[in-house]
Amino acid sequence: MSVSFRRGRPGDAASVFALCHQLGYQPDERGFDETFSQVVRHPEAAVFVAVLGAKTLGYLALSYRPQIRLGGRTANIDELVVAADQRGAGIGSSLLQTALDHARSIGCLRVEIQTNRARESYARRFYVARGFTEADSALLRLEWKK
Repeated sequence: MSVSFRRGRPGDAASVFALCHQLGYQPDERGFDETFSQVVRHPEAAVFVAVLGAKTLGYLALSYRPQIRLGGRTANIDELVVAADQRGAGIGSSLLQTALDHARSIGCLRVEIQTNRARESYARRFYVARGFTEADSALLRLEWKK
C-alpha cells in the first residue's frame, strides 16, 4: 500500500486535529470540526491530506485570493504538518508539490508561507530547497480572544 494525496473533507477533522497538536498548535476542540468543515468547503481554500489506508499522515492547508498590488491571485500555505513518525519520507514535499500544482492551476502568481525560524523545517531549509526565497518583511498581528 502506498501513500496517496487527496483533497481534505469534513470527515478528516479528527485526524487533522491530532496533527495540529504535533505542530504545537492548541485549537479549541469544541469548534474544531465546524472550523475545519468551513475551510475544506471554502471557495478560496484547499486542504490536502496524505493518507495511507485509513491513517492520515499529514496535511497542508492553502488559502488564495486576488491581490491588488500583485495584479492577480496569491496563495498562502497556512499549515503544513507531517506526523512525527513519518517525517523525512517525502510526504511533506509531496503535499507541498500538490498544493503548488493546485495554486498554479487556478492562476496564482505567487505562493507564500510564514514560518517560525525556530522550526526544524526552517533550520534545514525545507522551503528554500524547493525554490522559496526569504522575503524581507515583518509580520505584525492583532488578535482578539474568543
